[in-house]
Order: sequence, then C-alpha cells, then structure tokens
Amino acid sequence: MSDPAQLPPAAQIALAAYSAGEISAEIALMRLMLALSDDAAVFKFLHQLNAGDLLRVAAKNRAGLARTAALVRSGLARERKGSIAAIRDQFDSAAALAPEAAVALYSLGSPETLDRSSAEIVDRLREWELFGASAVVLDIGCGIGRIERALARHVRSITGIDVSPVMIGEARARCADLANVDFTVCNGADLATFEGQRFDLILAVDSFPYLVAADPAIAARHIAEAAELLHLNGALLILNYSYRGDLELDRAELRELACLHRLAIERDGARDFGLWDGATFRLRKR
Repeated sequence: MSDPAQLPPAAQIALAAYSAGEISAEIALMRLMLALSDDAAVFKFLHQLNAGDLLRVAAKNRAGLARTAALVRSGLARERKGSIAAIRDQFDSAAALAPEAAVALYSLGSPETLDRSSAEIVDRLREWELFGASAVVLDIGCGIGRIERALARHVRSITGIDVSPVMIGEARARCADLANVDFTVCNGADLATFEGQRFDLILAVDSFPYLVAADPAIAARHIAEAAELLHLNGALLILNYSYRGDLELDRAELRELACLHRLAIERDGARDFGLWDGATFRLRKR
C-alpha cells in the first residue's frame, strides 16, 4: 500500500491535509488510524511512503498507538448516536481501555501529547482573558480531568462533570492533590444540579458533539441553562459543537441559540489550535 491512492478515501484526505499544513501530525495519524484500524498497517504504510515526520511522531508514540488501535478496533472511538446511557457506557469502556485516547483520540494514547493539548487550550483561554484568580469555572464533559489539572492553579475553583463514572474516578485520582477542584457524575441531560450557582466561565471541550448526537434538544438545553448560570460578562466556551462535518450548520444553530438566550458570539467556529483541529465557539453573556 505504498501508493496513497490505495488508501481509503478518508486516509487520502488526511494525508493531503497534512501535506498542505492544515492539520498536525497527531491529527493526521489519528485519521489514518480511524481509516486503517490497525497500528501495524499504519506503520507499514508510513515506512513504504517514507513519510519521515509522520513516521517519527508515530514511532515516538508506538505504545500509545497500539492502545489507540485497540480502542478503534473495539468501536469505542467512533461517535455513538443514541441515548445518554449508551454514550456513558461507551466512555466507561473506553476509559478503562485507554484513558488518554478515550478523551482525545489525537493524543495517540500519550499523556505528554494530551498535556500539550491541554496547555494550548489554557493558553488560548488566557489570551482571551476568560479567567483570573477569582474565576469560578464549570467544565462540561471533563473526562479524566486534564483541563482541571492544567487550569486549577490559575482560578479560584473548577468543577468538572461527566456522565461516565469511570472517567470521573480517573479524574479524581489524577487531581487528588488539587484542593480547588471538584468532580461530579452528571445525568448528561441538563445542568439542573447547579441551579442558583453562578460561574465566570463554562467550558465544554469536545463534549457537545455527544450531546448533539444524542439529541440536539439536549445540547440546546445545556446552552439555555449555561446562559442562566453565567455571571454578567461570563463566557460559554464550546470547543467543537458537533461531528456532523458541517461547520456552517453548527454556526447557524449556535447563532440561533445565542440570540434566543442573549449571548453574544465572539468567536464563530474559528480554528484556534495548532495540535488540535477543534472549532471554537465563544459566547458572552451581555
């Protein structure tokens, strides 16, 4: 398979995007893994193609790639439509198999890569002045607590919620030394648990796609309730709204929801990250 034309179309698109500088090596390898479902096949193709940079990144993450391939082969890396309960079970199983890859497949199972991605997200939050020492933060879909570890020292407090008890267990263990961090298993249907509380920042890193896949009405409810929970001038940051592959549809839906709940859109599907290809939607309560 040394000829890229022999690859599945999704893999060909990934290689073309990487060659054009549109995506990182990690994203390209993730897409190759999703297309080929086997780490040995990925390595074989990269050797045959003499893909130097991609091959170096793959070799550096060889053990993680094997765990990522196992996740892909199990079907747990694919977006699952259906009930919140089905999504919860998917993430429980994925976290038990490969925690880093379960929360960000492009990490290729590497804690170091996941930390770099988390640090890049926090750097953008700082640039956008979304937090300070007095900030109270809510993280929807916190996974294994990677954002909490990266952000905790910069804010007053941060609460992470997730539908997956296994993810929350991992998060609590990984953040046990952080006194201003709390984790809660949520129902995934709403934010009613926090009624009466107020936050300066509510963020959702790659979690809304699962709400949209389960039922767009659930995603809409989260935005409505987030708007109520924010302080005046507080921000709702959604990094990836869906995996539908239609950014214009995502923009249209969020514009409608933002207008309905008096949120000003400050970033409308921008690509703000180098390592990750997530789309930024930044909304402000005015």
